[in-house]
Amino acid sequence: MFLGPALPSNWSDDSSVEDYCRSTVTTFWHYHGGCLVGKVVDGDFRVMGINSLRVVDGSTFTISPGTNPQATLMMLGRYLGLKMLRERRESQCRFLPVQGSYVL
Repeated sequence: MFLGPALPSNWSDDSSVEDYCRSTVTTFWHYHGGCLVGKVVDGDFRVMGINSLRVVDGSTFTISPGTNPQATLMMLGRYLGLKMLRERRESQCRFLPVQGSYVL
């Protein structure tokens, strides 16, 4: 017995196969989606109402990446880490004239 949506009747129609895959690909082994972006964290993964805390893990995914999410999480973590360093560097930037130039 097969549970779930029926397989596409026309396998040569790419859009119906794509729709089927998008609606049925899921994972039972890698939990995600419990930390709602916009309700628990903002778009920069800052926990709302708490300073200096970000959540970058699978709970922030709204859809499954369709595979083991580890690579996606590592990429997202690196991206956000570099963004945080850039923001910190920009906020610490002090334009002080020193012999005709500026120092950071």
